[in-house]
Amino acid sequence: MPASTLLRSSRLASGITQGDLAARAKTSQPEISTIESGKKVPTVETLERLLRQTGHRIIAVPGTGIDAAETAERIASATSRDSALRAFLDYSDSLASATGVDRVVLGIAEPHSTGSPAWDAALAALVDYWLSKSRLPKPEWINSRSRFLAEPQWPQLGEYDLAPDLADVPSEFRRRNVFVEGSTLESV
Repeated sequence: MPASTLLRSSRLASGITQGDLAARAKTSQPEISTIESGKKVPTVETLERLLRQTGHRIIAVPGTGIDAAETAERIASATSRDSALRAFLDYSDSLASATGVDRVVLGIAEPHSTGSPAWDAALAALVDYWLSKSRLPKPEWINSRSRFLAEPQWPQLGEYDLAPDLADVPSEFRRRNVFVEGSTLESV
């Protein structure tokens, strides 16, 4: 995960502004912005110092694959419905191929909002779905009110797509009113 995504996700999960972080870390808000935008790559020491001010820290764990925070970034910056769906499916593939603690690690960090309540709920449902399959512990962020929709939505549907078969929508998605078929999630 790039330092920019890691810092922004940690700051947003902590509920602090760039200005608050800058004050706590004794640096400037433009410095934080430059790092979060990816225009500057901080040293490991600087990143660790900034993360500590958000209540987070750097740890290295073995593993591969895309995590929830990276996926949220990809969906937020997607230029089309198809590229957002591709990011979502890539994340599902990462979770599907991971096992045990590696699967937990891919879902543990709370992603910041994609800008779409449907995609935000879908990411939570996806983590819930794959961790439930292995009876693994789930992160608290997936139960946030912002990760549930009041009305049913199909985040991937376009003008010519068919409505999903509700019998194939996993319970983790149905609970959140996000109708994505289980067969879609199995597409590796």
